Amino acid sequence: MVPFRAGHLLPSVQGADSFSFHEERAFLRQRLVFLYKTLFVLSASFFGVTAGAGLLLHHRTWERVFLTPGACSHLLSILGALGCWLTCRNAVLSIRALKWLEGLALVGLLYLLKVSSYVTNDVYALLLGTTCASISRAVFIPTSVRRTFWLSLACALPDAPLLALSLHNRSADSILQPTVDALLWSAITVILATLVCRTIYGLRQQVRDAHRLGQYTLLEPLGAGSMGEVFLASHALLRRNTAIKVLRPDAGGQDLERFEREVQLTSQLTHPNTIAIYDYGRTADGLFYYAMEYLEGMDLAKLLAVSGPQPPERVIHVLSQVCGALEEAHGQGLLHRDIKPANLFLCRRRGIPDLVKVLDFGLVKQLGGTEEPGSAEGPVLAGTPLYLSPETFAAPEKVDARSDLYSLGAVGYALLTGHHVFEGPSASEICAHHVNTPPTPPEVRLGTALPADLCAIILRCLEKQPEARFSSARELRTALEACVHARAWTELEAEQWWEAQQDAELEKTFVRTNPLALSQTLVTDLSHRAA
Repeated sequence: MVPFRAGHLLPSVQGADSFSFHEERAFLRQRLVFLYKTLFVLSASFFGVTAGAGLLLHHRTWERVFLTPGACSHLLSILGALGCWLTCRNAVLSIRALKWLEGLALVGLLYLLKVSSYVTNDVYALLLGTTCASISRAVFIPTSVRRTFWLSLACALPDAPLLALSLHNRSADSILQPTVDALLWSAITVILATLVCRTIYGLRQQVRDAHRLGQYTLLEPLGAGSMGEVFLASHALLRRNTAIKVLRPDAGGQDLERFEREVQLTSQLTHPNTIAIYDYGRTADGLFYYAMEYLEGMDLAKLLAVSGPQPPERVIHVLSQVCGALEEAHGQGLLHRDIKPANLFLCRRRGIPDLVKVLDFGLVKQLGGTEEPGSAEGPVLAGTPLYLSPETFAAPEKVDARSDLYSLGAVGYALLTGHHVFEGPSASEICAHHVNTPPTPPEVRLGTALPADLCAIILRCLEKQPEARFSSARELRTALEACVHARAWTELEAEQWWEAQQDAELEKTFVRTNPLALSQTLVTDLSHRAA
């Protein structure tokens, strides 16, 4: 997995075209709940402290503490904040209703506090309340700069007149200076709130744009392929999850050509067991990406890590589906060249609980085409050493469709036994085993009896000479469907297995020490390597 945390993006309500209407409303509602909850807690705490001081320190009666006009106005503002908090949290409101609640309710609550400050002749509370409320709203609520300016101005307008009224018993000269000060502080409050909103609004836009690729917005990482990273994404208009594969920013020219070839060739494949490509694009700053269907489930590497060796009937079910996808690809002259458990994804879908999807055609090759972009200097070793066919290492220019069948046989071996066909401390040693060492029969490796027909099919796929293997994916699929245990893996068994995994949350128990964890893709120039 990718050691990266994109996080959940926080869109602004104005101009957040990468998010749906529902997501905008949910986000605004969440922020209003937080704002009014904060105002309720702070206002109630302030009233509680002042009331306690009046009762305990100044020995006032409860009537003088709770029944004065100022106290009643303060209590009404507290109840209003509580009502707004509960309404935003529990009621289903439209965006327009939420905006009215954000604007009028906030101004109304602040005016109640202003009345309380006016009655008690507390000038500092009057100005401080306006400043705190206006700046808090600019920080918490996602909105435009213009809306923030007008609402802040509406909040600050009564301060100077109320202050002048509270000083009506003084001389004109003594009233003028505090009134001018109040006007200045009100202007500062409006300017600060507007600047804060502009800064935060701009940062939100930058974050949104930084995580946006065309009509897609990246939400969180899903994994990594041979040439890039894969993210869960949201489309600006369509309400369905999408997976986005992004080419690494440091990728060179050959990687870019390979990445473009991957999406162009994969998009030609329409088999239900091949990942579907939706879109392809390039951002203004030159970042390449393509969009594909989002899959829910686990790849076969994770399946083996959390569940170990699989029943023979399930292995047949999985391998047969992969054969279908390879049959179409090979029929169009395309080789995958990186068949391994991590590139075979097991989906849980209604009606087909064990649907396999072939992923990551990043090393796909067209039969009859050039080996790699810019590979005129010599042949290139491409694939995962643990699943390479012997000819891929010994003579990569002679690789054909039977090489994919060898890799698929190695995947079947791993599914049956829980171990790689060959293991070793280095890639070169593993490749040497593929070229020279006969594989241990699956039943011997597992230490228990396995169906003879399925083991024979696996071992035939693992033959050193391509001529000794199955000639095509269709022939391999036909052989698998003729096994005794073919079609013995039922939908009911698959559903029960998935339910067991969900109940036990085994998807979270990927063990790093699992013997199948090491399966990195390798692309190596062999032009300077001795034969």
